[in-house]
Amino acid sequence: MKFDALVVGGGIAGMESSLKLADMGYSVALVERQASVGGRMILLSKVFPTLDCASCISGPKMSSTVNHPNITTFTTSEVEGIRRQSDGTFAATVRQRAKYVDWSACTGCQDCEVACTVAVPDQFNYDLAARRAAYIAFPQAVPKKAVLERAGTSPCTDACPAGIKAHGYVALIRDGRYEEAFQLILEATPLVATLGRACYAPCEESCTRGDLEGTLPIRRLKRFVADWHYATYDGPGVEPAAPTGQRVAVVGSGPAGLTAAWQLARRGHAVTIFEAAHEPGGFLRYALPEYRLPRAAVDQDIANVTALGVEIVVDHPVDDVAGLRAAGYDAVVVATGTPLAQSLHIPGEQHAGVTSGLAFLRAVREGESWDLSGRTVVVVGGGNVAMDAARTARRLGAAVTVVYRRSRGEMPANHVEAEDAEQEGVSFAFLLAPAEVVADAAGHASAVRCQEMRLGPPDASGRRRPEAIPGAERVVACDLVISAIGLRPDGDAFAALSHDGSGALVADPTTLATALPGVFVAGDAVTGPSDITRAVGQGRRAAHMLDRWLRGEPLDGFHALDDRLAVVDHAAVLARQRTHSRRDPAVSGIDFSVTPHDFAELEPALTEVEALDGVSRCLDCGVCSECGACSRVCPADAIHLEQHDEMLDLEVDTVVVATGYELFDAYQKPEYGYGTFPNVITATEMDRLLAPTRPFNTVLRPSDGKVPERVAYVSCVGSRDRTVDNPLCSKICCMYSIKQHQLIMGALPLADVTTHYMDMRAAGKRYEEFFSQGKDMGATYIKGRVAKIEEKDNGDLRVFYEDIENGGRVVEAEYDLVVLSVGVRPNPDALHLFDEEDLAASEFRFVAEPAGDHSPGRTSIPGVYVAGASSGAKDIVDSIMHAGAAVAQAAATLEVAHPRRRVPLEVH
Repeated sequence: MKFDALVVGGGIAGMESSLKLADMGYSVALVERQASVGGRMILLSKVFPTLDCASCISGPKMSSTVNHPNITTFTTSEVEGIRRQSDGTFAATVRQRAKYVDWSACTGCQDCEVACTVAVPDQFNYDLAARRAAYIAFPQAVPKKAVLERAGTSPCTDACPAGIKAHGYVALIRDGRYEEAFQLILEATPLVATLGRACYAPCEESCTRGDLEGTLPIRRLKRFVADWHYATYDGPGVEPAAPTGQRVAVVGSGPAGLTAAWQLARRGHAVTIFEAAHEPGGFLRYALPEYRLPRAAVDQDIANVTALGVEIVVDHPVDDVAGLRAAGYDAVVVATGTPLAQSLHIPGEQHAGVTSGLAFLRAVREGESWDLSGRTVVVVGGGNVAMDAARTARRLGAAVTVVYRRSRGEMPANHVEAEDAEQEGVSFAFLLAPAEVVADAAGHASAVRCQEMRLGPPDASGRRRPEAIPGAERVVACDLVISAIGLRPDGDAFAALSHDGSGALVADPTTLATALPGVFVAGDAVTGPSDITRAVGQGRRAAHMLDRWLRGEPLDGFHALDDRLAVVDHAAVLARQRTHSRRDPAVSGIDFSVTPHDFAELEPALTEVEALDGVSRCLDCGVCSECGACSRVCPADAIHLEQHDEMLDLEVDTVVVATGYELFDAYQKPEYGYGTFPNVITATEMDRLLAPTRPFNTVLRPSDGKVPERVAYVSCVGSRDRTVDNPLCSKICCMYSIKQHQLIMGALPLADVTTHYMDMRAAGKRYEEFFSQGKDMGATYIKGRVAKIEEKDNGDLRVFYEDIENGGRVVEAEYDLVVLSVGVRPNPDALHLFDEEDLAASEFRFVAEPAGDHSPGRTSIPGVYVAGASSGAKDIVDSIMHAGAAVAQAAATLEVAHPRRRVPLEVH
C-alpha cells in the first residue's frame, strides 16, 4: 500500500498532523496502537486554563480524522519497523492486531460487552474501574467498534487434549450461567458427567493459580454443571442441524466413538453406533470402577447422544468396514479402543488364578461374584488400570501388593491414583520384575517369583531403564495375580485397514483418514493407550474431518485444536498485578478408608458455594475466556475468534513521529505509598474521577467509597528528581493540578484542597491568572517537598512535609485522599521505529530536534519529523502548534519529492 505520509500515533499531535496533511491533498496512513484515536487528551476531564470539556474539543477532531477521505486509519496496530529504500522513500512494516470482531459488521451496540463474563482493569479509567474483555474502548471512541482482548490461550484450555474451553466454562459458572457452561462443554463432547469425574485434569496441572496457593477445581466444576443440568433439564437442550441425508457408521461406543457420533449428529448426519458389548460405553462402563465413575453418570451422558437420534446397536461386533460402506453408509469411524491386554510373557502365566486387569475390572463391573476376603492379590504393573484393579481388589476384601519394575517416580499411573491407592491400604513393591508365576499342587497360582532391578539410563520413553541385579530374586506369595502391564488395539480385526506392529490402525495423524476412502479412525485404536480426554479429542477430530470429506471440502480447518493462540505464560499473568491475596483452594472432600468395603462413589459433588468460591479464584489468564457469550448475543454475527494478526507493508515518502509521552510510574516513589495505600492515587486517575464520563457518580476514594473532605496534592512526583533518573521538569503538572483543584471544589464545595509544591510553573497565556484563580477559590499551596506518607487504620493518610515558607520545619498533616501529580517521561518506542537509521535522542531521551530553534519538528533522519510530546513535555496547545510546524516541513518534503501528486480534495 502506498501513501504520501505515515503518521505514527493517533493522539492530538498525530491527528493534527494527519488532518493538516490530508487537507493539503496528501494521502496519509495513521497508525494507532489503541482501538480508537484520541490519545491521552480524550481521557482528560477539562483543559486548562479555559476549563473547556476535553471530549468536546477532541471528539470532532477524532471523527474528522477517521472519516477524512485522504486518511486511512490503522487502529490496534503498531509499526514494527521502518527502513529507507534505495529511492529515498520509506518502507514500513505494520502489525495490525486481530480485533476478533468484524468491524465492517459491528454496529457498536455493546451487546457483547454486556454479555461478556470476564472483567479486567479499564485502562481508559486508569484501572480505577473494570471493563469487560469484549469492550468498546470508551464512550466517545472513534471508531466506536468492539474489540476482544485476548492475551493468548489460557493454560487450562491449552492443556485440554479434548479442546474443551476450561476457562470459558469457569467464567460462565462465575457469572451464574450454569446451563451455558454445560452447553459450552457439550460443544466438545457429550461426556460432561464422565469427564467431571474420571478425567485426570491436565487443565488443573497447567492452572496458573497453582503457582500461588493451589489450582482451581476445574474438573469438579465440570461435574458441578453436569449434576446441575441433569437435575434441572430433560435432555441435552441441543438442536441438530437440518438432515444432510448422509449416513455414518461409528464402530465402538467408548469416549472417542460417542464423541464422534455426537459431533456428526449435531451436523445433521444420520449416525449408527455399532458396539460389540451388551451395553454401550466401552471402557467407561466396563473398565472404570463404580467408585470413580457411576453407571448412572455414563447413562446420563449416553442419553445426550441418543437424544439427537443416534442409534446404538449393541452385541454387534464389526470386522468389515468395507462392508459397512457397501451396506449404504457414506462414511465410517472406527473407534474400538484398546480391547486387548498385554501378556506378561513369563512362565506360569497360563495357570489358574492369573487374569488381566481389564478382564478383572470388567467381570466386577458386570456383577460377577469375587469374594477375596482374606486372600492375597499381586497386581503387576504401574499404570492407571493397575491402580483401578488394586483398589477394586481391596474393596473385595483382599490384601493387595502392586509389583512394579521401576521406581515410584517412573510409574505411568496418575499420581493421584497411586496416592489414593496407598490411602486405601494398597502396598507397593518397586524395582521388582515378575519372572515366573509359581503354582501349587492343584495348578493354581500361589506366588510370583520376581527379579530385583535397578535403574539404568533413560530408554525411549524418557524413563530410566530397569536393569536386572544378577542373583537377586524375591518371591511374593499370593492367591491371585492380576496382570496390568498395558493394553493394545486389535488391528487384526479389520482386514481392510493397515495397522502397525502394536496393532494400532494406520491413519494420517492430522486428518485421521485411512487409506480406505471414507473410513476414519479415532481414539486409542490409532494412538494406542491414552486417556478419556485424548480419546474425546480424537473423536472430535475424526468427526470434523469426516464431515468435511462428506461435504467435499479440504480436510483442514480444525480450529478447536489446531489453530489456537499461543499459550499465556504463567509469569506474565502473575506480573499483571504486584500482589495476590491468598485464596484457599478447594479440598477433595474424600474420606478414605484403609479398609474400603463398597463401591459407592468416593468424591462428593461441589456445593454451589464451593463452586462459586472455586471459580472466583480464576486469574483469567487469556483475558477472553472463549466462553462464546458474546457470539451468542451479537446481532450482526461479528465475533470471529479465528482472526489473526496481519502484517501490512506500507510505502511512504515521509514519516511523522507522534507517539506522545509516558507517565511517570508512581511505584518508583515507594515513600508515597502508591499501590500500597489505596487512597494514594495519581492526578491522571483523579482526572478520570472528575471527568463527565467518570466511572462513578462523584469523587470517591478507592478504599471505602467515602467522599473525601481533605485532599492533598503532591507536585513534581517523578519530575526534577535524579533519584529516579528524571531531572526534567514536566512543565504541565502545575497547571493540570490547579485545574483539578478548581474542579474538585466545584464538585465537592466543602472539600479542603492543599498542594505541596516546589515551585509553580505558570509561564503561559492566562496561566498566572489561572493559578491566582485557584487560590481565590480556596486552595492552599504549601512550598516544600513531601518526605513520606503513612496510612492510618481508617484509611486516612499522614503526610510528612517540609514547610519552607515557615522556617523549613517538618510538619505532619492528615488527609482523606492524596493525589500524586506525576510528571511525563519520553516514550522509548519512538527511538526504535527505524531499522537501519538511528533516530537521535535529546539529553532527556525524547526525540531530538537538532535545529529546533529554526526548524522545529525536524529530526536527525531526513524526511522524518516529530510532532507534539514525542519531542518533549508539552501541553495541548503547544502540541498542536508543534504538529503544524512538523507538517509544514513534511509537506515541503513531499512537494519536492512528488510535485502535483496530491490527492484532490472534494469540497462540498
